[in-house]
Amino acid sequence: MVALACAERSVRKLFLWLIKNAVKHPVAAGNGGNLQARGQTTRLANKERRKARILAEARNLIAEEGFDALTISELAVRSEVTIPTVHNLLGKKNDIVLAVFRGLVDNIDAVLAAPDLIDPVLVSEVFIDKIVALYGSDEVFYRAAFLGGERLGLFEHEMSDGIFAKSIRVAERLCQRALDQGYLLGRIDSSLLAQQLFGAQRLPRQDWVSGYIDLATFRQRALIGMLLTFAADATPELHARICAAVDQLAVR
Repeated sequence: MVALACAERSVRKLFLWLIKNAVKHPVAAGNGGNLQARGQTTRLANKERRKARILAEARNLIAEEGFDALTISELAVRSEVTIPTVHNLLGKKNDIVLAVFRGLVDNIDAVLAAPDLIDPVLVSEVFIDKIVALYGSDEVFYRAAFLGGERLGLFEHEMSDGIFAKSIRVAERLCQRALDQGYLLGRIDSSLLAQQLFGAQRLPRQDWVSGYIDLATFRQRALIGMLLTFAADATPELHARICAAVDQLAVR
């Protein structure tokens, strides 16, 4: 019994000592928390790097071999990870394809966020030239991406964050500013003009994606289409400038 009592007193003393030192040295516990936080940050950073690598390889695969060549197994080999890792980080093939095409939409969205120009002739030229520069930076990828995106319905009109919806919103703002500044007469609703502006570059884009025309011809057709759309509601002064611009484009 004496031995048991001594043992209990020893345990109590040790317990009190531990509590006392924990209070005296709270920084030690904090360091442990900091180390854990740093470890978590490192893991997250590594995860994001692997995701970026996989998406980059998916983009390369689509550009090199086409939309149908993208498989999880091939993507894992190229990214130097396992198939389960690809699934865990990005999901199934459709999820990966959507992630790649969301990047495409973001790139086009950046083009749509062009400087706030008002003159319809300048607006049309700047917009189409930026689109041509974007597509020309990697024609093979953008052709394959548009083909795959159409199959996935990425460009459906009903998608609130898709290319169509964003393009229409930008076009409506352009039309409204042109109207406010006296370039347009206001006889045609801005929303209708905006839809026609989008269609003016969409149809040539589809011909370019299909390989029927090159980017120079795409630029010519899309720009003429946008200018003719503005001409439908243009003031006499703007109408004359548009006719001159279209004549110049037509002889190229």
